[in-house]
Amino acid sequence: MKTIFSYRLSATGVWGYGFYESEREIGSVSGSTSPNAPVRISGNAVEWYSTFQIDTIVVPGVSRKVKDNRTGGEVYRIVYCEPGFYRLMGGNVSLLAEKRKDAYLFGEQGMPAVALTERISEAEWMPEPGRMEAEPWFRTTVYEDSLSGSMLMAILSFPALWFY
Repeated sequence: MKTIFSYRLSATGVWGYGFYESEREIGSVSGSTSPNAPVRISGNAVEWYSTFQIDTIVVPGVSRKVKDNRTGGEVYRIVYCEPGFYRLMGGNVSLLAEKRKDAYLFGEQGMPAVALTERISEAEWMPEPGRMEAEPWFRTTVYEDSLSGSMLMAILSFPALWFY
């Protein structure tokens, strides 16, 4: 089991999250505040991006693709199932994401959770001030030790990519 903290980063026209495990940055997700701008995801040997048309009508089955920066190929997609339920699908992996008030639960119904991301407002440690102002935003507890680095990045970036 491990814990990862996400700090929300903001500056004029840009936003993001920095992901930290034991005070060491392991990845980030960022974007600009302009409509339909791509979201960038990096860390754990991944460099991904995702776009989504803001005027898309969100109904069951609508998805948001996450693509590899180098190849442009789809890495995985987030599929909207019903209010509060999404599925992360890619390759031979499928993982249910459930939004519960200020938390996201990852796993399969009736099975032990793989990870839990909870909204926080305080943390014992803060990253060094940089170009952007940082504030504690999420704490992710990963229960599955064998979780791949790419699946971890998909889970950590989910709050920045979900829709509706």
